[in-house]
Formats: sequence, C-alpha cells, structure tokens
Amino acid sequence: MDSSMPAAVSSRLGTAGRVLTWLAAVSALAAAVSAISDVTRADDTVLVVQTWRMYGLFLCAGLFVLLAVRPRVHGAVWALLIADKAALALTAAVYLARGGAAEAAATIGWDGGLAVVLVVAYWMTRA
Repeated sequence: MDSSMPAAVSSRLGTAGRVLTWLAAVSALAAAVSAISDVTRADDTVLVVQTWRMYGLFLCAGLFVLLAVRPRVHGAVWALLIADKAALALTAAVYLARGGAAEAAATIGWDGGLAVVLVVAYWMTRA
C-alpha cells in the first residue's frame, strides 16, 4: 500500500475496483448466455466461430470472477485480459477505418470501454 494514501481511501478504492471487476464478470456472463442463441441459430458457415465466441465469453466471465475475488494475486491475468480487450478494440478500429466490418463500431465501444474499465479497476485494487 502507498504510505502516502490513508488506509480508508485505499480500502474504498480497492472495493470500488472489485465492484467494477464484478460488473465486468456479470456483463461477460450475460453476453455469454445471450450468445447461446447465436450458436443455436448459426448455420454451418459460422457455427464454429459463434461457438468459439460463446466459449470465450464464458472464459472471460470466469477470469473476471478470479480477479474480483483475488485481485492482487492474478497480475498476469489482468495483463492478458486488458491486452485482449485493447487489441480487439484496436483491430475493430482498423477495420472501421478500412471501410468497416460487421459490428466493428460496437466492438470498439464494448471492448475498448471494457479495457479502460479494467485498467481503472486494476489501478484501484493496487491503490
């Protein structure tokens, strides 16, 4: 803990960071559950991609739970998730700049926003 920061402030920041991480977990779980219908409606040309996406969302939800429960233990998980979300947003921005791709703008908003939330939550749980 930073000795220049009062313990009460540090504790409140840590709690707020954990709340943000729990919100990320709930959001990822909701997205994963909603992706089940995408898988059940998918035709053979996109079935594997939709299934992979759904499993990835469930994986992210689980990883966010790990971070919310023990935020100071899983530094590498923080780094991987932040990098993944930032890379998705950056890639979507490139696609959008080249003329667009389905859901590129939404990906920039959701994954870019989530990358920012994760950076803030990481910082708060370290304060």
